[in-house]
Amino acid sequence: MQIAPSPLNEAERLCFLQSLDILDTAPEEGFDRITRLASSLLDVPMALVSLVDVNRQWFKSRHGLDAEQTSRDVAFCAHALHAEDALVIPDALADARFADNPLVVGAPFIRFYAGIPLRFANDLTLGTLCVLDTRPRTLGGEALERLKDLARLVEQQMLQRSQAQGGSKVQAAQRNALASSESRFRQVFRQSPTSKALVGIDGRILEPNREFSQLLGVAPEALVLLHLPELLVAEDRDKLQQPWQAQLDGQQPASVLEVRMARQLKGAVWVELSLSALRGEDGHAEQVVVFARDISERRRRQHLLQRYQATLEQQVEQRTEALKRSQQTLQAIADNLPVLIAQIGNNLEYRFNNAVYREIFGLDPTALKGRKVEDVLAPEVYQQLLPCFNQALAGERVEADNVRYRLDDPRIWHASYVPDIRNGVVEGFFVMSLDVTERKRREQTLLDQATLDPLTGLPNRSALFQALDYLLQQRAPFALYFIDLDGFKQVNDSHGHETGDLLLQAAAERMLAAMRADDLVARLAGDEFVVIARAVASAPAAREIGRKLCDALAATFTLEGQQVQIGASIGVYLNLPEQRLLNAEDALAEADQAMYAAKRGGRNRVCMAGG
Repeated sequence: MQIAPSPLNEAERLCFLQSLDILDTAPEEGFDRITRLASSLLDVPMALVSLVDVNRQWFKSRHGLDAEQTSRDVAFCAHALHAEDALVIPDALADARFADNPLVVGAPFIRFYAGIPLRFANDLTLGTLCVLDTRPRTLGGEALERLKDLARLVEQQMLQRSQAQGGSKVQAAQRNALASSESRFRQVFRQSPTSKALVGIDGRILEPNREFSQLLGVAPEALVLLHLPELLVAEDRDKLQQPWQAQLDGQQPASVLEVRMARQLKGAVWVELSLSALRGEDGHAEQVVVFARDISERRRRQHLLQRYQATLEQQVEQRTEALKRSQQTLQAIADNLPVLIAQIGNNLEYRFNNAVYREIFGLDPTALKGRKVEDVLAPEVYQQLLPCFNQALAGERVEADNVRYRLDDPRIWHASYVPDIRNGVVEGFFVMSLDVTERKRREQTLLDQATLDPLTGLPNRSALFQALDYLLQQRAPFALYFIDLDGFKQVNDSHGHETGDLLLQAAAERMLAAMRADDLVARLAGDEFVVIARAVASAPAAREIGRKLCDALAATFTLEGQQVQIGASIGVYLNLPEQRLLNAEDALAEADQAMYAAKRGGRNRVCMAGG
C-alpha cells in the first residue's frame, strides 16, 4: 500500500481548513442532498464529502457508509489531493497503490473510486466529493462531468456556510495562504529541474528559469526580449491561440498542447507546453506559467509505434477478411509476425491465436480456440486486463502498458485492443501485444541519468532532497552528515583531473562500505558529499558514525600506482522527532555550518550542529 505524500502547501492548506470551522460539525442537509444525488446519478452505493485533516479524513456528509472518519494513511482522498481535476480508480485490486489497502481487502471492500478535488484560493485542496462501489467499474465522460458539477456545488456550499459564520475570517485566511503560496511558488519556480517561464498576458517572456533557457539554447536576457509565439516554429503558432485565450478567459484550469520550438543551432524540438494562468484577487489573469517538456523522443517512438500498429491493424483487417477464403494463409502470416495476435469473442473466449502464444504460454494455438481467456491468463493478469476487455467489447479502442503475461517471464508488453465491429455490431475484439522490454529499459536508463551522479554513480542532489524531504515529513530520527574532502584540491592540481575523478570514485566506495545498506550516500557537488544514517537517535551514536567516516577517508588511497592522502571535515545535523520540524534546505544548512566549524577547528574532524 502506498501512502500519499503531503502537498507542497500542506501548512497553508490545513490552516485554511481550520479557518472554515467545519471539522467535526453536525450533518447538514445541504451537503447530504449532494451525496444522495451523486449516489443516485452515478448508480453507486456510497458517496462522501471527505475533508483531509492532519492525520485523518473526516466525512462532512456520508451516504451508504457508517464510519465518520478514517486514518489519512489509508485514504484514497489523500491521493486525490494531487489530482489535477479527478482521481478515478476502476479496480482498486488491480492498482498497486491500493491493492492491499485495508479499506479494499476489508470493510467496506472498496473496488471502485472516483474523487473530485475540492479546491479553494486557487491551489488549496481540502478534500473531495467522491463516490465508491464494491465492484469494479468504469466511469464515462458524461458521468464524470456530472460528478465535477456536484463538486463545484459542494465548494459553493462550504463557502456560503463559512461566509455566514464570518466571511472576513475566511478572506483573511485566503489572503495569508495566497501570500505564502506565492512565496513558495517563486522559490520552487527558480529551483525546479523542469523548464518553466512566467509570461505576461501579452505573450512577452517575463522570467524564464535556467532549464527553459537551456532547452532553447538562448540566454535568459535574450529571452525576455521575445514573445512566446516567436519561440515557436511558424507553422505551429496558430496552435497557441485558442489554448492561450482559454487561459485568459478562465475557461479551464490548465491547457496542454504539443508544438515545435525553435532552438539556436540545433533546429526545432517537439515540446509539450502546459499553460496555467495566475490570477489576481479580482479573478483576472495577470500572468501565465508555461511549462515546457521535451517530447521529441516520445514523438519519435509514438510515430514508429503508430506506424507499426497501423501496419499490423491493416494486415489483421485484410487477413481477417481473407479468413473466409483461406484460414491457413492467415494463420501463416500471423505466425510469422513477432507480435502476440488473438481474436476474442463476446464471451471472452479465444477464436484465433498466432504461434507466438506457444512461445509465451506453452500452449498450442489450435488448442486455445474456444477456451476462456480467464482460464489461460494468471488470475492477477486477468483482473488487470479485464477493464480493457470490457471497454473493447463496448466498442472502444484501448491500450494497456506494462503487461507481464507470466510472473516468471521478465518481458514487458504493450497491448492494443481493437473492437471487431461488423455491420455496426461488436462481435468481439482483436488483441495485438508488442514486446517493449527494450524500450522500457531505455526509459529506466533515462530516469537513472536524471537521478544519479554520472561520475560516482551515487544519488545526485535531486534524489538527495527527495529522500531528505520524505524523512523530515515522517519525523523519523536520522543523522545528516555534510562531508567536504580536505586536501582534494591539492591532489587534483598536482596529479591531474583524471586522478581527481578516480579519488572521488574511491572516496564514494569507502563511504558506501562504511555505511549500512539502508543508509544513503549522495554526491552534492565537487568534493562535497552528504550521508543520511537512518534510525540514529543520539549524539554519541551520530558522532561515532562520523568518526568512522573520517577514519575511512583519511586512510591512504592508491590510484593507478600513486599514493595520495586526504582527510574529511564533517558536519552533523541530528534530527529527532521531538525537535522543531525543518525543511530539507534548512537541515542541510545546519550540517553545512557544522562542517565549516570542523574546518575551522583543524580539519579532518567531526562537529555536531548546535554544539
